Amino acid sequence: MARFDPQHVSLLNIGDSVVVLTDGGGASGIGAALVRSLFAQDCVVIFGDLDEENAKSVIAETSPLRVRFVRSDARSNIDNLSLFEVAWEAYSRVDHAIANAGVVKQGGWFDRACVDEIMAMKMPPPTLTLDVNLTGMVYFAHIACTFLAEGNIGPNGMILRDKRLPLLSSLTGWKETPRRFLYQASKHGILGLLRAMSLCIPNFYKDVRVNIISPAMAETRMVTKWRDTYLRNGSPPDQPEDVARAIVGVCRARPGTQAVWYDELAAPGVKCSPSVGGMDWDYTMKRGVTGRNMFVQAGKCYDIEEGLEQTENLWLGNEASDIV
Repeated sequence: MARFDPQHVSLLNIGDSVVVLTDGGGASGIGAALVRSLFAQDCVVIFGDLDEENAKSVIAETSPLRVRFVRSDARSNIDNLSLFEVAWEAYSRVDHAIANAGVVKQGGWFDRACVDEIMAMKMPPPTLTLDVNLTGMVYFAHIACTFLAEGNIGPNGMILRDKRLPLLSSLTGWKETPRRFLYQASKHGILGLLRAMSLCIPNFYKDVRVNIISPAMAETRMVTKWRDTYLRNGSPPDQPEDVARAIVGVCRARPGTQAVWYDELAAPGVKCSPSVGGMDWDYTMKRGVTGRNMFVQAGKCYDIEEGLEQTENLWLGNEASDIV
């Protein structure tokens, strides 16, 4: 089982990096923690949000000289673009882009109804959750790749800076979560986006590495309704700072990092199995930290993708695994 240490000594100093992120105003808790963590790393931060009051509070806690707020709606392609335009006009580069926006709204989906009620419906339930969590995420990632890669090749084809694109998913992106219909669909969609991007994006957009962060349950206002149920099941929660630490750690993970390690006691024998996917997980100088789904539980980080590939013959069977 692959583990990740977001505070390992081999991680890069990312001071002076220009970072663009969504939902940094504090409405989610994770966003505000991210801005503070990046500021503590001496980064320049441009963040978007609809919550102007909380955004002002975040800037007051940090510095208006290095932290800038742009009012933006994560559902809007134009608003996502405006974040990068502000960064580009001021600094002529973007080093890391973090898609952090997310909402949980049920809005009547799959409510029990009779045929007559369904036939009488003229409008479907709202799609806000999909619009923010998935469509907005795709907008952001699409724009980010171009800005991250632009101007990053120096003389003789040398890569100037390590670039990262962390996307925020969730435990629900890979684990069944009853009744979180659109939320789970949207977060699972982010996992699909990672798998589509992880192998090709570093080649199309030089040295842009994509990962997702999947917290269990972070102590934020967004999950207040389900917090007690989660805790009754004995699951330890994350603090927003735990999630922020993991995301910043991924941004700091250079090629050759030693921050990924293997917990043979918790998952004996997994590392002995060959990987069946397109990623060479053992070639650290080539991959750095990319293509990983970092599950964050009580501040500890576990990668899911490598273990899935190395055990595919067990859960799919040798014959089918050989074919796919």
